[in-house]
Amino acid sequence: MELKDYQRRALDALRTFLDQAAIRDHAAAYAAACAVGEPGAYGATYRPLAGLPGVPYCCLRLPTGGGKTLLAAHAIGIARDTYLARRYPVVLWLVTSSAIADQTLGALKKIGHPYRQALEAHFGGAVRVLGIDERRQLRPQDMADAATVIVATVQSFRVNNVADRNVYRDDEELEPHFAALAPGIDLARHEDGPRRGKPIASFANLLKLHRPLVIVDEAHNFTSTLSGETFGRLAPAAVVEFTATPVRSNVIVSATAAELKAADMIKLPIHLSQHGSWQAAIAHAVDNRAWLEGIAVKDGGGIRPIALYQAQPAREGAEATVDVVKRHLIEDCRIPEDRIAVATGNQRELDGIDLFDPACIIEHVITVDALKEGWDCSFAYVFCSLASIRSGGAVEQLLGRVLRMPFATRRSSEELNRAYAHVSERNFFEAAEGLKDRLTEMGFDERTALEAIVEQPETFEWREDQPLFTRPELPVLHVQERPDQSGWTPEMVAATRIADDGAGGVAISFDTAAPDRVLREVAAAVTTETTSPVAAMEAFLVQRAASLSPAEQGEVLTLPRLAIERDGQLEIIYPETLVDVGGWDLRHVDTSLPGFALTDRPDTFEMDVDGDQVVYSRIDAAAELALDDATDWDLPALSRWLDRTTRQRDVAQPIFLEYCRRVLEGVAVRIPLAQLVRGKYALRRAIIGRVAQLRREAGARGLQLLLGDIAPVLALGENGFSFSKAGYDPRTPYSGPWRPRKHLFSQVGDLKHGGEEWMAAMAIDDHPAVKHWVRNVDRTTWSYALPTSTDLFYPDFVAELMDGRKLIIEYKGADRTDNADSREKRNIGAQLQEVSGGSVVFLWAELDRGGGVSRQIDAAIR
Repeated sequence: MELKDYQRRALDALRTFLDQAAIRDHAAAYAAACAVGEPGAYGATYRPLAGLPGVPYCCLRLPTGGGKTLLAAHAIGIARDTYLARRYPVVLWLVTSSAIADQTLGALKKIGHPYRQALEAHFGGAVRVLGIDERRQLRPQDMADAATVIVATVQSFRVNNVADRNVYRDDEELEPHFAALAPGIDLARHEDGPRRGKPIASFANLLKLHRPLVIVDEAHNFTSTLSGETFGRLAPAAVVEFTATPVRSNVIVSATAAELKAADMIKLPIHLSQHGSWQAAIAHAVDNRAWLEGIAVKDGGGIRPIALYQAQPAREGAEATVDVVKRHLIEDCRIPEDRIAVATGNQRELDGIDLFDPACIIEHVITVDALKEGWDCSFAYVFCSLASIRSGGAVEQLLGRVLRMPFATRRSSEELNRAYAHVSERNFFEAAEGLKDRLTEMGFDERTALEAIVEQPETFEWREDQPLFTRPELPVLHVQERPDQSGWTPEMVAATRIADDGAGGVAISFDTAAPDRVLREVAAAVTTETTSPVAAMEAFLVQRAASLSPAEQGEVLTLPRLAIERDGQLEIIYPETLVDVGGWDLRHVDTSLPGFALTDRPDTFEMDVDGDQVVYSRIDAAAELALDDATDWDLPALSRWLDRTTRQRDVAQPIFLEYCRRVLEGVAVRIPLAQLVRGKYALRRAIIGRVAQLRREAGARGLQLLLGDIAPVLALGENGFSFSKAGYDPRTPYSGPWRPRKHLFSQVGDLKHGGEEWMAAMAIDDHPAVKHWVRNVDRTTWSYALPTSTDLFYPDFVAELMDGRKLIIEYKGADRTDNADSREKRNIGAQLQEVSGGSVVFLWAELDRGGGVSRQIDAAIR
């Protein structure tokens, strides 16, 4: 399952937090992660877990439907690669209920499921997933040769009465795990009897021995349950929470409902209907589902809409109980009984049924609160609450079941991109306020929650006061019948939005960016005996062609790149090229680790790399010794472990393995092998730092050779770089009032209105010598870059002049023009200009120098 942009951002923030937590104060790691996850949004102070200040603790906030479980599966590999000092970690995955535990366990165990695939991708398939009831099957070797994930409910670890909790009891099946422990390890021990002073062979002790990564799903439910005392009994290495509504957490990233909607993860807006009685609410929900089914049949997306009913609990005075609702559906609404399923604590008619199976005929599901969490079928479109929507509790979770978008893919039929709610409230205001509160509890901000609610008319069709299309500027065609899309190509589906027009016909909106060919195919497909939009479509295509940006009209801005000739081949220069030119070869480098020192302490190894910041990694030395059995290691085995866990992408494996062996030979002269094995993670960090230092030194030598002895050449044509209609990523499009005349694309990227770079852009756009220009956005697939010794350099602006020359501009404020990085970039730009023989002009523009940017351009191009 391909990750969405907001999900990648969330995992990047987690990676930053854990990576920094391994070498820095956790508060500093938290600040660094917030800068990645949600810049400027979280200025709160980092709060460690009570009693566990050394355990990194963070939270990822995603609204219902945001894919928290998938991200949690990815988080395990990220934690291993950044913070955890084990190749195969032990993970305790905590959930709210047995039902959720069963669902999560089933998904993580199922080969081919996206959650399982996410785990296996990080561990090469070496993954073992167990439920809490399967813990006695674990053997010491199991935990050494695969990542071990144990799924449990938080109730299993409540500490009110330890003696009553199986996870804290002595278990003879677990005794092999404690047979060869080194003395002094902090574990719960027998206080009396013949085994007094010996470790209790409990599951909790086993977890503590292995310092698990703790994943907490729906963490807001655990505020009063997961105390510092509970965590203290388990000694987690790190705690990562996932929730829609954080209570006490260090939030490092937050996704909004708008992001989920843009990523086609949820159905919005929600069409809300209030009814005077529960019977009316059911009748309209039934009609609503049938109306959607008729649309889904022609949509061709394989969707079977389902209605979800929340009945009233069976108590005195309750009218719409489960049995009453089911009887009403059968007798009054004429729904066949085999199309209805009841899912409550006592009636589990959905067990064993795959609602996504095309052969499944279930259309109506009745529950009270059994679907509170853990039930997931994105075919659920209609939510009918027969209790008060204001009665908190399970409502927000039930509503969440109808918000998930089928297949995370937007449909061209607008009605299938929305959710529908029917409630028996006295008036629309009370119903809307109640629904808003429920959405807020699901992780929506209040403004988004209000905007997400639209009043639904009595009949299910579009009308004037409802938003029909998310982009009202798109052209609209009106036809009499909804077209059958089952035979349409994916391009045709993506190019259209369809909805009832409120006048007995259908309105079809078109994406203005769709290719001419696709739009003509759609127009031909909707042509009938009474309606032919072909002429209207051709008129639109003519109008669109006249309003296209230069790039859309076929204009191309091509820029040369620097290259060198090696072995008769032209090779584009990247930072890796400079490293190679500078003599990067681990076969002939000094294998010492200057400044590296390893101190054997009960719970910490310290190390230092000369020229770098002091870094440290907290490791339980005694536990490491017991788990790894240092007496079985030798130098070749430790070399192979270092090679496997420190592999370099630009070094052949045999060469890097030999480098690791030579490094070990050097440090083993002064540090005993057993101590090196216990401190192997600190040694690994030292080697990574040393190799990075050697690579930087080689890159600097390569750059000096490029600027001096080696004569680079220009790479043109297919070896050059082109800005064209094939692609441009503005990242954050400019949204101010200024309208540039010469920008190659319709959008201008990464430009803040009123800022210094905006003023520079205006000067470029106004300059008479400039034909077209592009705001060059940093680090996208469609960005122009020049090499430096350690990275790529992305000039701020590129342009084509009227005389055909190319102009490259790097703009700097006065305080950023004279440092090592700036000098290196200026030298590379000057080298490109020199090699081009004048066909490329490189301008290092500065604030308040030479009469502004316009005059600096004049001087540069003369």
